[in-house]
Amino acid sequence: MKIEYVCSICGKKNVKLWRPYGDSAPLICAECAEERQTPMEYTEVIWKKDEGYDDRWTGTPTKNKKKLPLPKWKVDEMGRVPTYDGPGPEGLPPTMTDQLIVDLSNVSKAYSSGSTTMIPACPDGDGNFWCYTVVPEDVCKWWDELPTR
Repeated sequence: MKIEYVCSICGKKNVKLWRPYGDSAPLICAECAEERQTPMEYTEVIWKKDEGYDDRWTGTPTKNKKKLPLPKWKVDEMGRVPTYDGPGPEGLPPTMTDQLIVDLSNVSKAYSSGSTTMIPACPDGDGNFWCYTVVPEDVCKWWDELPTR
């Protein structure tokens, strides 16, 4: 069995695709994911540089646990978006993730929560997908080399 590697929403081929964590469909491209991103909030953090052995930044959530909205994201050329933890220390680049949180409720009745975690869709050659934590290096390289758009 061969997987048809095509976006289930717009039909785009030959680009990076994501699938729901723990499922094999629907497959979606970056542009369809961006249109369906779930609004997220993060807890405001106060950052302080620990002037110790390794000069690490440490973050402490604000006392009143103030929730702030995350800005809308765009998937970069590596297939990543800023993490949902909120901004890090000023001047440092954001931590990135390849997991996209999207609303698939208008795409599939199986995903009605409005918040589905999508992971890179890395086919195994037998009609299935590799488990997220054990994708072979050559398959990761194949996915990384696909264009994002």
